[in-house]
Amino acid sequence: MTEREAPFSAASPVPSPAPIRDDALPALFAPLHGRRGVVLAVSGGSDSVALLHLFARWRDASPVTVPPAIVATVDHGLRREAAAEAEAVAELARAHALPHATLVWEGDKPASDVQAAARTARYRLLAGFARDNGLDAVVTAHIRDDQAETLLMRLSHGSGLAGLAAIRPERPLGDGVVLLRPLLAVGRDMLRDALTAAGIAWTDDPSNVDTRFARPRLRALAGPLAEAGLTPLALATSARRLARADAAIEMAVDALETTAVARHPGGVTAIDLAAIATAPEEVVLRLIARAVGEIGGEPYGPRLERLERLHAELQSPPTGDGGRFRRTLGGAVVERRGERLWVHREAGRRGLPSLRLVPGGTLAWDGRFHATLSASAPSAVTIAALGAGAKGAVGRAAARWPAAALATVPAAFADGAVVAVPAFGVFADDAWRSAVRIDPAGR
Repeated sequence: MTEREAPFSAASPVPSPAPIRDDALPALFAPLHGRRGVVLAVSGGSDSVALLHLFARWRDASPVTVPPAIVATVDHGLRREAAAEAEAVAELARAHALPHATLVWEGDKPASDVQAAARTARYRLLAGFARDNGLDAVVTAHIRDDQAETLLMRLSHGSGLAGLAAIRPERPLGDGVVLLRPLLAVGRDMLRDALTAAGIAWTDDPSNVDTRFARPRLRALAGPLAEAGLTPLALATSARRLARADAAIEMAVDALETTAVARHPGGVTAIDLAAIATAPEEVVLRLIARAVGEIGGEPYGPRLERLERLHAELQSPPTGDGGRFRRTLGGAVVERRGERLWVHREAGRRGLPSLRLVPGGTLAWDGRFHATLSASAPSAVTIAALGAGAKGAVGRAAARWPAAALATVPAAFADGAVVAVPAFGVFADDAWRSAVRIDPAGR
């Protein structure tokens, strides 16, 4: 068994020069400054073990206080060795004077696309752990090599500019927690050299070389690609420059949004077709994608080719029905009526949630709203979509709305009758007005 395949060692560093100098660490970990505290996601592979080691070195050498950190390892329950590897990470964390927790992905595992499901579960567990412990960031060890692989994968899928910008240094995980990736500019060889210099070993996940998966297949091509000039450094540089262009387009989307988009507190968005008529196609596609993503709730948003087809339909001359059409996209319904493009939640086969709320309680509805009922409320209520008869419940306030859009607005019901539709200021009486709140999430 070679050193790099051996179990972890918490041995004292050997006297050899560190490939990553201490004076480089403040710039490397600058994104962590000002955080209440961070979760260091450490699986046991070389990249994440290096993240732990370098963070501890930064903490020990820093003249200013660094944010408190907890090391967390996710046991996906997919390999028998996972529990032992998590304990090895815990030992290494203790050697670096850092607390450790193992987070277990429980429940049934999917029969297909298990890596994507595991990734989703991993971020859910890490973000939840951060929130539960009053921390506001999850830090992962994505590196330059990952960036290069991601760019190649997305090229193979025909991704647009946003996809080709690949892995971002930061993205929100929800409820005040962000994901930070401070090692994106660092190559794997440098990190492994740093660990070897410190006398620290790591383990390798067999799935990293399992060519049934896309990333290992790309890694197997790394040599020929590098000979052709497609080195990890070159690819990561391209991704960084594409990200810069992507940010410029996002600013244009922000500007267009201020004049073209109206968001209603009932969870429906209206886009002014005249306002977007002369905007560049890429900007319009992103504007629609934002609206669909906010309302539909699917994690990766609508597929680009479907957005392109929708945009082509918008450019077509109106037919005898005034150009009306209705499409489902990313968990949302996109409906053209007159000079507006309406975007609202797709009810789906199972319909929207119907949840009981007792006095003094609070709940999340459809992942998009927070509902609260005061302790002095006349009775418990059911929070559900308005559904059929919505126009009668709201009255003339929504005269221009498509009926299907209005039917998705959340309301409070008691004894089968609508007692509150806060988005439209509709309440059965003053008692319900003071008792029921249904706010878009984030407000």
